[in-house]
Amino acid sequence: MELNPRAVYRWKTGIAKSAQHGGGGGKNRITPLEEKRIVSLAKKFPALKCRRIAYELERKSLAFVGKTKVAEVLLKHGLNHEFVRGKKKDLVPPAELLLHEPWAPNLLWGMDWTYLKIAGDFWFLLVIVDWYSRKIVGWGLFPQITRFEVVATLTDAIAAENVDKLPPGAMKPRIVADHGSANTASYTRENIEVQGLELWLSGVGRATGNARTERTIGTLKREEIHLQEEYPDEKDGRTRIGSAIRDFNFRRPNAGNGGFAPCSVHILGRKYLLDRRLTARQSTQARRRNFWDQESPC
Repeated sequence: MELNPRAVYRWKTGIAKSAQHGGGGGKNRITPLEEKRIVSLAKKFPALKCRRIAYELERKSLAFVGKTKVAEVLLKHGLNHEFVRGKKKDLVPPAELLLHEPWAPNLLWGMDWTYLKIAGDFWFLLVIVDWYSRKIVGWGLFPQITRFEVVATLTDAIAAENVDKLPPGAMKPRIVADHGSANTASYTRENIEVQGLELWLSGVGRATGNARTERTIGTLKREEIHLQEEYPDEKDGRTRIGSAIRDFNFRRPNAGNGGFAPCSVHILGRKYLLDRRLTARQSTQARRRNFWDQESPC
C-alpha cells in the first residue's frame, strides 16, 4: 500500500483519529502566539504574500513557520491572496555554463539590461547579478547603452565587491552577457580583461544562457517598473529603482536561495544560513512541545 511507517504507528495509537496534529504527535503545531504574529503582520502589510511573511518573521526571529502553514493561517482568517496559475513554460535545456553551480560569491556574474520611460523618453537600466547569491552587485540608469556605460557599471561593481583588491592568482568573476553590440565591442572586452575578469557570451537566441539575470530583471519589472507608467524625472527614477534594488538585496526572500535574501547569502553563505535555520526550527519545535504539554498535561 506504500504507507508511511509513521502514519501506521499513528493509526495504531489512535492519534490519526484526532484533528490535524501538525506533526510530532500534535505537539508541533503552531502556538496561538505564532498565529497571532502571522495575522498581525498580514494585516499590517496586506500586500505581502505567504512566502514574504514567513521570511520576515524568521528574519526578525519572531516565528519559524513555513510558507505553507502561513498560507493556511491566512486562509483561516480570510487574509489569503487569490492564486493565479501562470502559463507553463516550455522546457529548454540549459547552456553548458548553467550545468555548473558556483560555490562562492563573485565567481560568476550575469549582466543584462531593460528599458523604462522617464519624462516621456526611454532610458535603460543595466544590472549585474552574482549568480551564487542572486545579489545585484551593480546597476546603472542611462539614457543609452554603449560600451562606455557597460564598462563604467562593471568597474563600479568590481570596486564595490573589492574584486580589484584580490591577491594575484585569485579567482575573479566571469561575466555572462548576451551578444549586444555594447558587450561584444573590443573596448568592453579589453577593459574587462585588463581588470582580470573574463567575458562569456551566451548562445544566440538562448534565454537560459543568462537565465538568473533575466529572472532578476523580471522581478524588478514586475514589482517596480511596470507599476509606473513613467517616472517624472531622472532623480525620481533613480530613487525608486534604487529603493527596489535595496529591498531585493536585503529583504526580499529569494526562492533560489532557499528563501533567504541575496545579501544574507552573499555575506554569510547558504550553508551557514541553512544550518542556522535548522537549529532554530529544532528549538522552535521543542518550545512548541513544551507549550502544548503545559496546556494539556497527561
